[in-house]
Amino acid sequence: MSALQPLFADLHVHLGSTSRGNPVKISASRDLTFHRIMEESAYRKGIDVVGIIDAETPEALDDARALLGAGELTPLPGGGLRYRDRTTVLLGAEVEVVHRGRPVHWVAYLPTLEAMADFSEALGRTIKNRTLSTQRSRWTPAELVRAALERGGLVFPAHAFTPFKSLFAAAISLREILGEEADHIHAVELGLSADTGLADQLPELWGRTYLTDSDAHSLGKIAREYNQLLLAEGSFEEFRLALPGREGRQVLANFGLDPRLGKYHRTFCLDCEAVVPGEPPVFHCSRCGSKRIVAGVVDRLAHLLRLTADSAEGDGPPARPPYHYQVPLEFVPGVGPKVMGRLLAAFGSEMAVLHRASPPDLAEVVGAQLASRIVSAREGRAGVEVGGGGRYGRITLST
Repeated sequence: MSALQPLFADLHVHLGSTSRGNPVKISASRDLTFHRIMEESAYRKGIDVVGIIDAETPEALDDARALLGAGELTPLPGGGLRYRDRTTVLLGAEVEVVHRGRPVHWVAYLPTLEAMADFSEALGRTIKNRTLSTQRSRWTPAELVRAALERGGLVFPAHAFTPFKSLFAAAISLREILGEEADHIHAVELGLSADTGLADQLPELWGRTYLTDSDAHSLGKIAREYNQLLLAEGSFEEFRLALPGREGRQVLANFGLDPRLGKYHRTFCLDCEAVVPGEPPVFHCSRCGSKRIVAGVVDRLAHLLRLTADSAEGDGPPARPPYHYQVPLEFVPGVGPKVMGRLLAAFGSEMAVLHRASPPDLAEVVGAQLASRIVSAREGRAGVEVGGGGRYGRITLST
């Protein structure tokens, strides 16, 4: 067996269009083609494993086959596709199913192109438009889970705490939605407005692994949030072992925005167009009295804790990997395209800048002041103005 090694992984990156220029994710940049995602992940971001979502659409499958034929992709024995001996591609699909009239998004990963093509055929019989991303399926949530598992795949809830189209916007628990199929869910994707501490308030999640992924809708947002995994190699089977923490494989660390920077952290008044202050849960505006609000993640979670008497064995949540609050380089004031180009030329990738470049080396490339900002951002030492209602929070750096 190969020695275990730490690898960086962003497992939720959307396709914006196909190589023919046809749209896949309507809200995503057209620059997000299969090839551009792999190139960005490998050469600019320094990501070892990237999950390309919307790979189930027929033209995306055609693009993957063409890249295999051209030698750009190589199938791995353990599942997944290797891009130029640099980055592993996991083939993913985001599927919308309905629970009691509320939409819920899930991400499914299949080990091979053939398995994804078979999953695509089955999914295609339950949706209206196979060419577009995240279409609403007639499957129940449990049927979706079974469809993925029967083909050797994995599935878990996407951005589980956001107020729209998420698990905890639609239900109070996994088991409410899935019944016994909940036992097959080994991971939960947190989303930009939640972190480990928030999620661990729900005892049902104590036995599940947390993932932090970008849900990127543009090339620049890839690795906005990401994970560090301990694997023997970047393959599908190694990822499968890491989710329940088997044979030494595991999530070593989560890297993400401070949840206060997320678009839905606190309740937002649509009339005042501002975050509503107050002890959560807040479900009306304390300023104008309006109930036209977008409920915040913190507020929904506080409400869930009042609704449920959920409990788990043990005295509390398990020891978790560290969750590092980290501001992406593009958020740092002063890091524009030219500066980014200099950093990549000097250090090779964003991961190298964020994890390996020393402050003196950074200062040689971009000057002492900007180097200090980058170090403050990557160490989570930034002031925060809380986000809500679809608007990101804002950071303030001391230098």
